[in-house]
Amino acid sequence: MRFFTFCLFLPLFLAFNSNAANCTAVASTNFTLASTWSCGHVPNGFDNIVIPSGYTVTITTAIDLTVGNPSNTLITINGTLFFSGNSSRLALVSSAAIIINAGGKITTDQNNNSNKITIGSGPAEWDSNMGNLSGPLIMANGVLPIELIEFTGTCLSNGVELNWSTASEENNDYFLVEKSFNGTDWELVAKITGSGTSGVVNKYVHIDYTNNNELTYYRLTQVDKNSSKEVFKAIDVNCKNVKDQMVLYPNPSSTELNILLDVTTSSNNNYIKVLNNVGQIVLETKVDVTKGVNTFVLPVDIMPGTYNIMFSSDNIVLPSQKLMIIK
Repeated sequence: MRFFTFCLFLPLFLAFNSNAANCTAVASTNFTLASTWSCGHVPNGFDNIVIPSGYTVTITTAIDLTVGNPSNTLITINGTLFFSGNSSRLALVSSAAIIINAGGKITTDQNNNSNKITIGSGPAEWDSNMGNLSGPLIMANGVLPIELIEFTGTCLSNGVELNWSTASEENNDYFLVEKSFNGTDWELVAKITGSGTSGVVNKYVHIDYTNNNELTYYRLTQVDKNSSKEVFKAIDVNCKNVKDQMVLYPNPSSTELNILLDVTTSSNNNYIKVLNNVGQIVLETKVDVTKGVNTFVLPVDIMPGTYNIMFSSDNIVLPSQKLMIIK
């Protein structure tokens, strides 16, 4: 399994083709039309290729960007790269990179396991059976990179909720969740099955009901099907004197948001509100809240962007939280 930290690798990839032509999509049309691109020609492997937010570039045939053996090829996707039909393909040299930024996507209308993207001479980097890809994600060096997007721990009245998500996975057998009270001696909390090979965001959750409200360290260990391991950086959680709180996941979200309210008392006139960046309420729903853990699912069929989510009631005061919506 390969792990990429997006922020560390981004400057390196952006430097790949600094002397090449910049080809930025200026229309939502076919990749093979010169009018699609600001450079006035169909991009080749020597160009820096950019699909801006709001644009969809479609591939319908086999496109070979290895011609001439370019030393590097960089494709940056803020909008959508769409593979239409069984013949759609994209071949890149082994040193190429595709950067999918937050809000960017690679999609297809096929699900028959046909190869769509190859980097180098190895197996397909992405095929139509893997599902759509969403950023942030980097594809490079002949593997489908794995990125741990987040690993968080939230104190509940009855334990600690651990949430983590991956941008993609390759050959992932399972995760080990461990905890420690001194940061040195670790004990197993749970073994969670992974998603094998996947090109979509996968979300995981586990509640440690044995937490004793003192400072606790948690860490993840990912184990491949060939038994190789990757140990990720530990997090610390201190549940002493925990007060009322609201937890949002996933965040960023696209179609629905899970909301967890852990409160020390029941309340009346409870509302969950989503406000845009000028303070206008774009979503509002009334909920019933009792003492302890309350969970809700909120559909978020709203435009992509950054919002504030608030909880208000007669006797519970919680700070608002930022919510990002992506499509």
